[in-house]
Amino acid sequence: MLLTNHTMVEQLKLTERKIELIKKLFDLTKEDEDNLLASEQFINNNLDAIVEEFYAKQLTHIEVEIVIGDSETLTRLKNSMRGYIQEVFSGKYDEHYVTNRLRVGKVHKRIGVSPALYMSAVRLLWDILSDQFEKEYRVGNCTRDEADRRQRSLTKLLMFDVQFVFETYTGALVAEVEKAKQELEDYARDLAETVAKQTKELRELSCQDGLTRLFNHRAFYERLRVELAGCTRRKEPLTLVYFDLNGFKILNDSHGHIVGDQMLEAVGKSILASIRETDIACRYGGDEFCIIMPGATNGHAKDVCERLIKHFIARNEKHKISFSIGVCQTGPDKLMSGDELVNAADKRMYIAKAASRNDPGFWLCDTQETAGKYGMFPHDE
Repeated sequence: MLLTNHTMVEQLKLTERKIELIKKLFDLTKEDEDNLLASEQFINNNLDAIVEEFYAKQLTHIEVEIVIGDSETLTRLKNSMRGYIQEVFSGKYDEHYVTNRLRVGKVHKRIGVSPALYMSAVRLLWDILSDQFEKEYRVGNCTRDEADRRQRSLTKLLMFDVQFVFETYTGALVAEVEKAKQELEDYARDLAETVAKQTKELRELSCQDGLTRLFNHRAFYERLRVELAGCTRRKEPLTLVYFDLNGFKILNDSHGHIVGDQMLEAVGKSILASIRETDIACRYGGDEFCIIMPGATNGHAKDVCERLIKHFIARNEKHKISFSIGVCQTGPDKLMSGDELVNAADKRMYIAKAASRNDPGFWLCDTQETAGKYGMFPHDE
């Protein structure tokens, strides 16, 4: 539906019947129409003075001056205000009157008048017009009771007007949001493939270790935090495997960094070949590696470590590199923090490391007291 094919009253489905129902809601009666119409001549005689007083007071606020901006706009606004005040005292509050109120809301939104500024202007206009009723009374144009009734009628009508202004004001905001949302959806749909590709590349660059293609140190702590939170919600355990390479410094010193890097790549491949789909493999730093195992117990972790050791041995018999492995389970009842879990697994890795110095090979410790040997190279058996 093209909005320009329909009036604002039609867009908002404001039939004459609905307008009458809204009048009833505000208790705006035929008597109120007559009350305001009775002051029409007096208001018209003082119309220019009313408008000048209104804008003189409005322009004492810097926010209003900024919104108006220039003399031409001020002149147009004064003319519009004259027309509005004449309509207020016309005694006719029909579809034409409502259309003008809706248009005011749209114009105010377009030029940047905030709801607060608009409501302060309504309050000021009420004060000025109420003073006119007092003047009418003082010059003998009406009785005290008639002046009071005209003031009450004015209050009802201005509140009636305000709700129509805000109907289009908020409606314009909603329309802008919907339009922006639609444009964003169209843009996203057109560029989805490109955005997805770039996002994937950026994520890999920021989260991956360039050598092993495992998650890097920063990504390790981010994923550990997320997985611990998930296991806490599901009341599941989480096990962390923390290990480093025995003999890696000697390999680097004797064969060079290229061979050392090749060894780290080989470890990364063995880890990826051995873990479950739900496990998260990371290069913690240097020759240290971690495997985050959501939902896993110590037993599950040991099975993965055995597969890792076997896979690594089968493909790396040339250099006698082995692992010192620390395994720590937390949960399911109460989970450690990320730092507590890393520290616990690190301590157990050092227990395994101490055991490997006395008896070279693959050692694993999953308690604070004991470490067990889990494998050796075939030519050492």
